[in-house]
Amino acid sequence: MSQLSFSSDDSERVSVMSTLISTSEHTMAKTEYSCEVVVEDLDPEDISFALALGDRASERIECVRINRCRMDGATFSALVDEMCKVDLSRLQTFDIAQNSVGGELVGPALLRLILHAKNIRHLALGWNKIALADLAALAPAKDSDIQLSIGHLDLRANPLSQPLKSSSRRSAKIATGAYSLTDLSWLPSLVAAMPRLTHVLLAQASVGDGDLVALIHALVAAVPPIEYIGLEWLGLGSRLSALRAILGDLSPKLAASPLRLHLNLSANTLGDSGMKVISESPAKMTSLTLSCNFVTERGASYLAQWLPCSGVSDLDLSDNHFGDQGVAALLSVPLPARNDTDAGWVIGGVRYSTQIKSLGLTSCCLSDTSLRMLTDAIGGQWAPLSSLRILRNSRISHGTKIAI
Repeated sequence: MSQLSFSSDDSERVSVMSTLISTSEHTMAKTEYSCEVVVEDLDPEDISFALALGDRASERIECVRINRCRMDGATFSALVDEMCKVDLSRLQTFDIAQNSVGGELVGPALLRLILHAKNIRHLALGWNKIALADLAALAPAKDSDIQLSIGHLDLRANPLSQPLKSSSRRSAKIATGAYSLTDLSWLPSLVAAMPRLTHVLLAQASVGDGDLVALIHALVAAVPPIEYIGLEWLGLGSRLSALRAILGDLSPKLAASPLRLHLNLSANTLGDSGMKVISESPAKMTSLTLSCNFVTERGASYLAQWLPCSGVSDLDLSDNHFGDQGVAALLSVPLPARNDTDAGWVIGGVRYSTQIKSLGLTSCCLSDTSLRMLTDAIGGQWAPLSSLRILRNSRISHGTKIAI
């Protein structure tokens, strides 16, 4: 039994942000050389890898970042040609986020660099002009035994699908799924050629329903399985058919391997309709983030009926503002009958209704009533809860404690 203390005092609020690439992930003992090359806010014509490298030995470089330089596809291709002239055997992180890279030169250039460096694990391409079709050159030929080293792939805020042309600029902008069809028959072979791939970030990308579903389908079939898929800010609340298809792929019957997956659906305006789609799906996963989705107590009730069969052990519902009624609905999972050997999750010899071990309820307009309900639910074997994130709930009394 442990005690967690909660407070509305601003000084005790904690904010934790996880990122794709950690600046502290790769560390070296201090030497005369630096392990990182950073180029920021330069004009494209001034970008020179040799100049940025200086007198440092290239084989010691572990990270290269070229950010906010307005670099286009041609400039990027020329940069790669320059980088391939030196030894980059220790390069693990390559970040060209926040440029204007895109077009048919991108795929061949990336392939040249990945094969030359051999050990690039973190590939950050976010906030560029890259379409899925631009990456087709990375897919190996049928008889090729090429394997790419990429483990973390960041494609955030890219125009992954090309919008259909329209006589009305406004109508093209607001039309749901108004994207041209893309031939993605090469996508499964690309994913199969990246056996180390574990994290894929697609937040804020412009991607049509068909392309998104095809991409998720290829990722779910990966062996070993993908561990994290970020789908934040994609407007899936108005694209429920795409959401339904995505969740349908997250079924153990369709996945190639057990789904040890964290799915992030934050800020998609899913609302209660989205929660209903989730509750009706066969999806199973380890972790699910549903923060900032306008979920009410009705949506929480839908989730409650799905949780016992979902396999979810980490659920984040922060910033949904459903109040105490939402918590009551979430806890409405019926307890398994004592003689029902098929119901519930047996953890440590105890049978629980769900297997939730970590629950996020930060900024949900909760009061002390919610804490009392959670205490009763835990005592009643609702879940083997060991972590409760419940910050920024101003209606909770200062210093209130809950036993977990």
